[in-house]
Amino acid sequence: MTTPAPEPEKVGPENSEPQNTGPAAADPPPVEQQREELAETVDALTKKLDVPARVSAATDETVHAAAAKAKDNRQAIIGVVVAGALALGAFVVIRRRKR
Repeated sequence: MTTPAPEPEKVGPENSEPQNTGPAAADPPPVEQQREELAETVDALTKKLDVPARVSAATDETVHAAAAKAKDNRQAIIGVVVAGALALGAFVVIRRRKR
């Protein structure tokens, strides 16, 4: 007579026991800490999804950077404006002489 073979172990979520390894598995964090972390996550997601505010902030940064460059390069800007005015004046004079 033969003895029946042992059944193989079933593997799956319903048959597995949770393994407590490490300090995180031993004690869950306090509820207050969980609430703070969740609030930080929600705030971060809200900021990320608030497209109008992000566009406004980017526009403000760009305007500020352009104003700072204009202030730093005031002489260059004046030179470009004067050169443009001279070119326009020369164009007008040449046009009138051709008539």
